[in-house]
Amino acid sequence: MNDIPITVVGRLVAEPTLRTTATGAPMTTFRIATNSRRPKPGVPGEYEDGPTSYFNVAAFRALGANLATCLHRGEPVIVHGTLEIAQFDRQDGTRGSGGDIVARSVGHDLNWGLGYLRKVSRGGAVSETIANDPHLQAATAAALDVLSEGVPDPDTVDYDVVSDGGVTVDQRTGEILERARSAA
Repeated sequence: MNDIPITVVGRLVAEPTLRTTATGAPMTTFRIATNSRRPKPGVPGEYEDGPTSYFNVAAFRALGANLATCLHRGEPVIVHGTLEIAQFDRQDGTRGSGGDIVARSVGHDLNWGLGYLRKVSRGGAVSETIANDPHLQAATAAALDVLSEGVPDPDTVDYDVVSDGGVTVDQRTGEILERARSAA
């Protein structure tokens, strides 16, 4: 069977869940929702949301361990991976199907805010309670570093960006605050 590549932009609908596979590798699962935005028929300049699609996502090894420390419910993400169609039985006895994604890459959608990358070193044990998996140890160590040093709060960004065209943009919301006045 051929892999079906897919990239989905959406938001997490629940907190990611970190587990380990039978072989002890870290695995994180989460669910995202996405919908299209299209022009409202007959009303120029107005838009409406299309139907919502939900996808189950699974990420393994280092990606899974890292995701468990960085993603949270409601955050905008971009997921790239392969699509698998799953069949299931509903409570009313009918059959249904849904899309599952095995993630290869996941990141925050930076259209909605700022992001910070913390490289993870693959050496050194963090705790005996963590499986002897260097990926999980490294992800946990990076999360502890971030907690101890702190990440700048996007709500307290103390600057606005002014583009070449003179437009001032709020860094937290992306809202256009002020346009340059033309000298007429």
